[in-house]
Amino acid sequence: MTCETLVSVVVPIYNVEKYLDRCIQSIVEQSYKKLQIILIDDGSTDKSGCIADAWKQKDERIFVFHQSNAGLSAARNYGIQQAKGDFILFVDSDDWIHSSMIQVMLQEIDDDTIVSCGMLSTNDTNVESIPWFKEKQIFSSDEALDYLVDNTIFTSHAMRNLYPRHVFNELRFPDGKLYEDIRIMHRLFQEVSAICVIPQHYYYYYVRSNSISNVVKLKNRLEWFFALKDRLTDLQSVKKDYVGKISSQMAVVISLAMVQNSFQKEEIINQKSKIHEIQVFLKKKSTKKYVKQYALKKQYAFFLLARYFGFSSNKIYRLFWRNYAR
Repeated sequence: MTCETLVSVVVPIYNVEKYLDRCIQSIVEQSYKKLQIILIDDGSTDKSGCIADAWKQKDERIFVFHQSNAGLSAARNYGIQQAKGDFILFVDSDDWIHSSMIQVMLQEIDDDTIVSCGMLSTNDTNVESIPWFKEKQIFSSDEALDYLVDNTIFTSHAMRNLYPRHVFNELRFPDGKLYEDIRIMHRLFQEVSAICVIPQHYYYYYVRSNSISNVVKLKNRLEWFFALKDRLTDLQSVKKDYVGKISSQMAVVISLAMVQNSFQKEEIINQKSKIHEIQVFLKKKSTKKYVKQYALKKQYAFFLLARYFGFSSNKIYRLFWRNYAR
């Protein structure tokens, strides 16, 4: 890529006044300068919108859009709609990126390749490298899909990737859904012929205690389960072992939630139809076979508890399992 290649950076914003300056500054200070920085204020009720507007006055590459709150997917999709670059990068507004990220990734990209970098998990006290490839590798779309489905080293984080703009010609993030990256990443991989991974950990993933992934609500865990189900629906005809691997992940996600947490009765009643579907899924012989084949032994034990005792399994876990674990 030449220095004239335009990269659009999409930043969805919602109530992140404590973190937004750090995020935007990391983008503005990129060593690669030809950027279109798109800030989508998704109905923030704090000072985030004002902070974004202030940055717009400082840098002509910044474009700010304000909309009523519609969720992360809708904000990203609006950013895609506004993007004029040949390539698109997403940065969540409480995260930040290394100053060389875009420049280095551009060196590896073309119109039929997605480039992925490593991530660092960080909070207010620690920074840890998330396991990643140790050297540059180029995978076919099918090979990368194998890694993505395994969900070990290649996880479903849309932010770590630089995308050719055309992959979003027909695709958008699912509006009104949580775990949107699980629902779309495999489809994006199928839009190109190659995925290039670089070993550098360039994306700083900030973990907040109140983030969706850390707050254990029944609704959130159900969303996770059904996001994986959407992936299974999309991929079940692609490879036979995808059915087993994704089914196992679905079972483990919901079993751990049921065993390790005590949910309010009202929560369970409100999700009655979805819970019935999950109970039927857990009772299937094929589900048991897949969990035994692909999950860890401890995960399989939790699955058996959830399978036989449902939401009562948490009482059993609290009475016996934790005492035994000691």
